[in-house]
Amino acid sequence: MTDSKIDWFEDFIGLGYHVFDVRPTIYLIFDNKKKLVNTWNQIIKYWPDDEIKMVFFEGDTNYEFILYCKSRILEKTNVFLKSLKISDHYQRFMEEYNGSASLQIANYSPKKGEYALEIFKFKKKVIEVKFLKKQDTVDDFVVLQAQERLRRAEEKK
Repeated sequence: MTDSKIDWFEDFIGLGYHVFDVRPTIYLIFDNKKKLVNTWNQIIKYWPDDEIKMVFFEGDTNYEFILYCKSRILEKTNVFLKSLKISDHYQRFMEEYNGSASLQIANYSPKKGEYALEIFKFKKKVIEVKFLKKQDTVDDFVVLQAQERLRRAEEKK
């Protein structure tokens, strides 16, 4: 697989977690409804549930999030990646994870001087979720490329 068949998405603001259902849920959070709907309609809805991969690489205070799937329909791999601070919500999600998780999307937008989170009903089931330490090695081309992109972005800061 070459880099030209991979589309990288870092244009979401973060993640949200909900652990009080049968299956814990992770939300990709956007700050633009049009971008959110386009992301779902043009990418995620074409992902076969049993082929979606989610990887968390935990460091001391941050973790790297990598979500990807190769779509046979779109004939490319789409990767969502972000470096985020470890939070109580992330740790609770890790503790509650029991073999599968739901993936949903949400929009975080200002409403009357406050911010509101609008959760969309679009949903995918993710059965391949890995929680690793930053020093762990993997033999996955997409994950290695994603880690390199995140490292380069961190160095630019």
